[in-house]
Amino acid sequence: MTTVTTAPLVGFLGIGAMGLPMAQRIHNSGQALCAVDLNESQVAKASELGIAASTALEDLTDATALFVVVATGDQLRDLLDSGLLSGASAIKIVVVLSTVGVDAVSDFADKLAGRGISVIDCPVTGGVSGALEGRLGLFVAGNSADVSSLRETLETIGTIQDCGSKVGNGQAYKMVNQLLSASHLAVAGEALAFAHSLGLDQEKVLKAVGGGAGGSWMLADRGPRMLLPPEQRPTQTHLSIFVKDTSLVKTAAAAAGFDARILNAVAQEFQRASEEGLDTADDSSIVDVPRDLTM
Repeated sequence: MTTVTTAPLVGFLGIGAMGLPMAQRIHNSGQALCAVDLNESQVAKASELGIAASTALEDLTDATALFVVVATGDQLRDLLDSGLLSGASAIKIVVVLSTVGVDAVSDFADKLAGRGISVIDCPVTGGVSGALEGRLGLFVAGNSADVSSLRETLETIGTIQDCGSKVGNGQAYKMVNQLLSASHLAVAGEALAFAHSLGLDQEKVLKAVGGGAGGSWMLADRGPRMLLPPEQRPTQTHLSIFVKDTSLVKTAAAAAGFDARILNAVAQEFQRASEEGLDTADDSSIVDVPRDLTM
């Protein structure tokens, strides 16, 4: 484990598949940064990249801004009891980069406000490739002065989409995005599986339809991985992320009194994939969900 000895300007909690390339871009921009993750192998990867990293939360207490990448709303809430955000540390702004839902981030912000800490709601879109290349879409909602103070840092990882001052709006924008992206991903998988059932060359089909009206970002990005044998398919984003996100969208839709019929069907498709044991497979593995009517 690397022990952090310098006082960072930016703290980064959660350096997994998405977090590490984001932290690396901030580090490479010349900004002082400290990264923490409970996974020692991820800490080792960060250290190899020259990033000051450890598994100790207390190494983040000298940061003035904390960027957080967690998997669930429960993990975000757990930070409230960690001591890291007690109000006694140097941390004044927490940037939530995760997709955790409107209620989770709003409740988190309300509790931190009483400790003198503000929150920028900033879920991201663009996948691992976008994180590596610094071209993520950032759905940013929060106090304009806070956003301005971190604009340079945020722009090292992507493009800011102004979602207003209300914390929770970033998550709401992301819900719309996830309805689209989950649907596009599920349909891309079904389309290529349909091509196979018709006895067509899937690679030729992908090339033929990808640039037309039926094409999509998901088809272009995930399609080539879908055509690989499962054992050769690289894992970039776990399929379980879409199981979680479609559930969040369903919850948001129900709260708004909105009948998200297409999303509900898509959520069922991801649930079937989960039941097939594909949670930790790449999300392109949605193509592998059985579609044989005789089954």
